[in-house]
Amino acid sequence: MAYRLRGAARRAAITVSLISGLGLLASAEAQAAVLAATPVTTIGGSATAQVYAWGAATMPDGSILIGDYWNLRIVHYNADGTPATPFVFAGKAGFGAGTNQAPFGLCVDNSTGPGRGDVFMTEGSLYNVNEYGPTGAFITSWGNNKAVHSVAFNYPSQCAVNPVNEKLYISNQWGQSMVILDPRNPTTPAQFISPPAPNTFIQPRSLAFDSAGNVWIANQGHHRIDIYPNGLTGTKPIKSILPPGGVSTTFDMRGLAIDTANNLAFVSNGQGCLVQEFNANPSSPNFGQFITNFNGVGATGSDCGTGPGQFEDGARDIAVDGNHDVWVSDLGDFRAEVFSEAGTLVRSVPTPPGPPPTGGFNGPRGDAFDAAGDLFVTDTYNERMEKFTLVGGVYKFSLAWGMRGETPNTFNYPRLMCFDPVNGDIIVANTDSNEIVAWSTSGHEVWAGTGLADPYGVACSANGTIYAANSNGQDVVVFNSSGVQTSTIGSRLGFVRGIWVDSDGSIWTDVDATGNVYHFSAAGVQLSRFNVGAANGAFGIAGDAGFLYIALASSNTVAQYTRSGTLIGTFGGAGTTLGKLRTPQGLAFGPNGHLYVVEQNNDRVSEWAVS
Repeated sequence: MAYRLRGAARRAAITVSLISGLGLLASAEAQAAVLAATPVTTIGGSATAQVYAWGAATMPDGSILIGDYWNLRIVHYNADGTPATPFVFAGKAGFGAGTNQAPFGLCVDNSTGPGRGDVFMTEGSLYNVNEYGPTGAFITSWGNNKAVHSVAFNYPSQCAVNPVNEKLYISNQWGQSMVILDPRNPTTPAQFISPPAPNTFIQPRSLAFDSAGNVWIANQGHHRIDIYPNGLTGTKPIKSILPPGGVSTTFDMRGLAIDTANNLAFVSNGQGCLVQEFNANPSSPNFGQFITNFNGVGATGSDCGTGPGQFEDGARDIAVDGNHDVWVSDLGDFRAEVFSEAGTLVRSVPTPPGPPPTGGFNGPRGDAFDAAGDLFVTDTYNERMEKFTLVGGVYKFSLAWGMRGETPNTFNYPRLMCFDPVNGDIIVANTDSNEIVAWSTSGHEVWAGTGLADPYGVACSANGTIYAANSNGQDVVVFNSSGVQTSTIGSRLGFVRGIWVDSDGSIWTDVDATGNVYHFSAAGVQLSRFNVGAANGAFGIAGDAGFLYIALASSNTVAQYTRSGTLIGTFGGAGTTLGKLRTPQGLAFGPNGHLYVVEQNNDRVSEWAVS
């Protein structure tokens, strides 16, 4: 369904607070400068799917918990696929004790000890691990971001509870280690375990315990499963499992679960778009041997997609329910797929899936206008593009396209964008695929410019030259209008984000960590630099004939500067009502001369008359 747009609302002058490169200006200066910026209306609103399935875990009664990633909660299903009680197991979004963000990994204490039924959730982006009781009541947390107990995680991904001693094992993915916590003694210092070479961990992801207490670890950087005895003792694995056929690059292990009753192990192979089954019987001569592939399209087939048994973006975590059925989180299709252990599709949950409604957003980032005056917005967390057409003076939803993936005609965390007036294409920074992509305004991929390092921003010149803010490359990469890289600008600039081409062909780009704004000529010569404050989170940039406008995401404001770097004022401020902003990102001027601001955490685009 289309999301109803809000109509024009009151016009009010915004009293502004001024921010300099060193922080707040003196109060006398702040009072002297008021930016004439009038909020006009907003476009969009929240539009999330029913379930964004990522993490998965089994409760002692055989029911299943699913990490509902972009809805910032954990949901609960019975083994037959019906909603369990409570359905929202944990869902208080926020930062700090008793709240949660995107649940990345889930595991449950299924031992017979006093912690039986306790649930643990890793928050990869916050570097935290939360513990909940069997009914979802918050108990405690460990980690880096407002956690109760401090632990120096470096991207904790997934977890498992040792059924013998109830200790919690966590894959510390970018720390190249396993972390062991003692939830029964939560103040006990964490153990960081990393075997010596050649058995080191490289990007350890998922893990699970078999019936003998051996721990299976998805050692992603080595593209193998390493099995260690007695809960990770010794300096080398007792067995390493290589991918079937020996093609290591296709062993993209995103989830791992073991049915200890039937001695079967299941691995979600994201790149292969399938589930792979292994013998997990420690007393069997075939221990660790590959058994079969399954994903609903045949024992030897694989197919990313949206059909029954398929996984749109390659599948996520796995859990085995009380009926010995295998639940596979299918994030991109907004569901979990449930299979028998023979690989037969049993059901999808929920049925039918509830995708996000069109006309609204979930964490939008960028905006741009085409030659016809239509507005395009990257709906980042829904992995799609949405188009809005002006009807009766109001922008109304008219088209949406896209799904998550790393293949042509898919999105992988799209962020800022621009309109190429030469070819008439929309150019998008496809961040997590390390590329920029040209799309026709009707939703077909035209070309991709590859070889970048997490690009956040993109800018289009009047002559068809495309500039990419090559964020982790710390420079600006130049492409022609066909997507061929021609040169680079700058070096060691920092994590560049916003980028914009001025009317004279010169380029402006900002750096998040330092707050620096750089000005380059079209030939790549640095012309000037000024600073907007490192703490303010500089993001998108746009300009009109008189001024530059910079989205200050951390300050929830947009700042107006002269081209010489003099701050004129800011508008916005944290809030959800018209005239307030939450995490402004992309900026673009519309055909009416108004500034359109993408608000990530308000899930909307706000329109402002500025002067």
